[in-house]
Amino acid sequence: MKTISFLAKYLVLASLLLQVLSAETYALGLQTLAKRQLADAVIPPPNRAEEVLEEPVAIPVIVETPSVDEQPSVIEESASQALDSISLEEKIQSQSIKTELSQFGYDLFSGNSMFSASTGISVPETYTIGPGDTFVVQIYGVADIEYQLTVTRDGELLLPEVGALNVNGLSFTEAKLVINRELERQRVGVKTAITLSNLRTIQVLVVGEVERPGSYPVNAFSTLISTLTNVGGIKRSGSLRNIELKRNGKVVDTFDAYQLLLSGDDSANSYLKHGDVIFVPPIGRTVSIAGEVQRPAIYEIKQERTVDDLVKLSGGYLPTADRGKTQVERISDRGVYTLLQVGKQSSATQLALKSGDVIRVLPVLEKMDSVVLLTGHVLTPGGYQWSPGDRVSDLIDSPDLLRQGADFQTSLIQRELPSQKRTEVIYFSLEALFNGDTAADIKLQPRDQIIVFDSHSDRAKQISDIVQKLRNESTVTDPAPVVEVKGFVRHAGAYPLESGARLLDVLGATGGIKPGTDMEYAVLVRTDSLTDKIDVTNLSLRKALVTKAGDHNPHIKPRDRIYIFDHEIDRSYLLKPEVDRLIAQTPFGKRAPIVNVNGRVRDSGSFPMAAGMRLRDLIIAAGGMKEDAFGGSAILSRQYLLDGEFTKTHDLKVSVNESDISENGPNKILQPYDQLTIRVKPEWVDKPVTVTIEGEVLYPGTYRVDRRETLCGLVQHVGGFTEDAYTFGTVFLRESVKQQEQASLDRLMGQMDDLLAEVHMSPGVNKDTKMPVNQGANDTYQIIKRLTPEKAVGRLVIDMDEAVTRCREDADVVLENGDVIKVPKYREQVSVVGQVYFPTSHKFEQGKGALDYINLSGGTKELAQREHAYIVQANGEVMSVRSSVSTWGWLGSPSNVKVTPGSTVYVPLSVDRINGREFTETWIDMFYKLTLGAASVDFLFK
Repeated sequence: MKTISFLAKYLVLASLLLQVLSAETYALGLQTLAKRQLADAVIPPPNRAEEVLEEPVAIPVIVETPSVDEQPSVIEESASQALDSISLEEKIQSQSIKTELSQFGYDLFSGNSMFSASTGISVPETYTIGPGDTFVVQIYGVADIEYQLTVTRDGELLLPEVGALNVNGLSFTEAKLVINRELERQRVGVKTAITLSNLRTIQVLVVGEVERPGSYPVNAFSTLISTLTNVGGIKRSGSLRNIELKRNGKVVDTFDAYQLLLSGDDSANSYLKHGDVIFVPPIGRTVSIAGEVQRPAIYEIKQERTVDDLVKLSGGYLPTADRGKTQVERISDRGVYTLLQVGKQSSATQLALKSGDVIRVLPVLEKMDSVVLLTGHVLTPGGYQWSPGDRVSDLIDSPDLLRQGADFQTSLIQRELPSQKRTEVIYFSLEALFNGDTAADIKLQPRDQIIVFDSHSDRAKQISDIVQKLRNESTVTDPAPVVEVKGFVRHAGAYPLESGARLLDVLGATGGIKPGTDMEYAVLVRTDSLTDKIDVTNLSLRKALVTKAGDHNPHIKPRDRIYIFDHEIDRSYLLKPEVDRLIAQTPFGKRAPIVNVNGRVRDSGSFPMAAGMRLRDLIIAAGGMKEDAFGGSAILSRQYLLDGEFTKTHDLKVSVNESDISENGPNKILQPYDQLTIRVKPEWVDKPVTVTIEGEVLYPGTYRVDRRETLCGLVQHVGGFTEDAYTFGTVFLRESVKQQEQASLDRLMGQMDDLLAEVHMSPGVNKDTKMPVNQGANDTYQIIKRLTPEKAVGRLVIDMDEAVTRCREDADVVLENGDVIKVPKYREQVSVVGQVYFPTSHKFEQGKGALDYINLSGGTKELAQREHAYIVQANGEVMSVRSSVSTWGWLGSPSNVKVTPGSTVYVPLSVDRINGREFTETWIDMFYKLTLGAASVDFLFK
């Protein structure tokens, strides 16, 4: 390992040494001593063939060019762009040429040039011998001898046993013949091998437009190009086409670097001799060429005379060049820039060049021609070749080419009109095409784009680019053929308008008429292109379908807006922009064509007034009248304009029955700002009144009753009561009462927290004793909360006997929707609950009161509040046992109140005994009544 490391270090040092040493280091001195030459000459020759001579002077320095990421060429970029998706988009092409031009050929003389002096080359036979050249003479005979002999300054070669031979000026071949002849004359029967080992150094002068002019020693094998390269190259102000080689004061050769660079001809790259002068004159005429050529650059011209010559000099045109758009920019005789156009004609390309000209070769237009484009919901979208006579069926010949969900009813062709530079669209049906309809098989033109829609995507978004293109092409006199469709359609939005299209054609482009569409009312808003004012027309889709060439299926014009409705959409809101625009465009002294409708119609609000609009049309615009509308009499409020300054309103009674507003009836024509009010039918009931009667009646069930039906009438309708009916205990439940009770309970419970806080903060006598600070308030609240029913029942206390048996008007009840009447069986018990020792039920006995039944249950407990006992009668009444003398104070002692069968006696807990708060009696009294009233309903029907 150490040996390898040492060798590696040695090689590195040797390489660095070779790079540092210059040609001058290797120049051989011409001092030749005969003694030394003779001593060195007697060297036994090795057993080897003739060696290739190495140049002794110039050792090349190998410099690696730094790696640079290769940029794609112009041809590669053009090919890459051609592989992109096919598009018919026309791109704007400017005449600017982005190529950065440089002078051609000067990199030939860079330090890395391949023309630097090389080693290991054979000596040519024509090489001229001179002082300093070293011969290797090998003699084969009885004794093999090798001599290394250097030509002296006098041009002589001192050959042992022969003497001095004058070889100066001889060619290498001639020198070998002379040496062989002399050796064979001195030695018989020997053979010789003569080579050159070291070459002499010559001195040359480099002047003119070079980087480092001066006198340089170079080896004898140096050429004109290698010498120029080794001395730094030619300045960009120097000529590459007229480099002179002078010898003895005369020009012996002229070198044109372009011949070498463009055609590989190096015949003029002469070998140098001692004393030669290389002269680089200033650059000659230059012309620049840029754009779509193989080698854009600045060229020095010599024998080139025309534009065609320069194009050939630059390598020729690229495939993307537009030869008819080649331009020459030059300075005219007046001293200003001018531009000359060079066409495709041969005479044009023969335009004479002038120094300083700039030739621009522009590219062809980035525009696809003789192609049609297939896009949308297809399996093979893209560009296809167009041929004369091609039709849609040549691209789409089967449904197999379509994706699932393709729309068979509507497809579109976007077509360019070259003569007008406008765009038009043509709609066609794939279904008709596949069925053999020749009208649907449209003949195609170059650059047509076929778009196949699907039935679910946003169609207006798919064609938004076409719509925008049409709008960009529009003018005041030639508006964009675009129509907007809004409201209840499958794909609302802006659509390109085909010439001659009618209303139904446009709706077909949006996906067709949807189920549920209002067939009697559609709105067409037309805009005048010059005045920008709008005009409104009401249309009937039903009539349009019946008469497709009639007035209700009109031809659609550019900038039209179509509104389609169903019976759920807010029509007045959708039409509000048009209403606002009508108001805005109305001049002073006029009234905007706006009419209003409200009341019992499906969509009330403001609507545009079409010409000749009548009452019937307004009702249809509002979606029709509701079922509760009163057609016999409506109010038409008409506004009159007085002197263009004042308004006065007059109400007219009109009939809106079907017969009165028919097309043949007295159907009034509307005027601006008319307002129609449709009233509700007198005593109309929105929902049928149904009541339920259960229990002890002959025919229980749910019945529909008249608006003013009473309880007495209902009982008669159901056949009366059974023998077991206990009419006094009838439960009458009503939803409105339930809602009222629930609201009261919620409100009272919401006030409880505020009430307890007020009690804590209010002053009072012995307050600490009456209400403990830590627990009293919470205990009271919890007790009251437990006494409150979760939900209100909604029981209405009635006197069933008086209301039904006698049908007294003051006792009878008018029924409401949802009323529930429950007639229980007769029950002969009285229940006692609450703070008694044995809560239970007792058989009803005539003459006994509430206190009697409390005593029958063991009497009240210690914590019972006897004076607050309540009786919930079977009919829902809640009665206190207190004396009727007073409800407050010591006079309110309990009395033996009479009870009825099915009643419940409740003895409450004494809250005052728990927390000492007297005023809670009022709250307990209220909640007990509500709670027991609710509980009695379930008790009677158990």
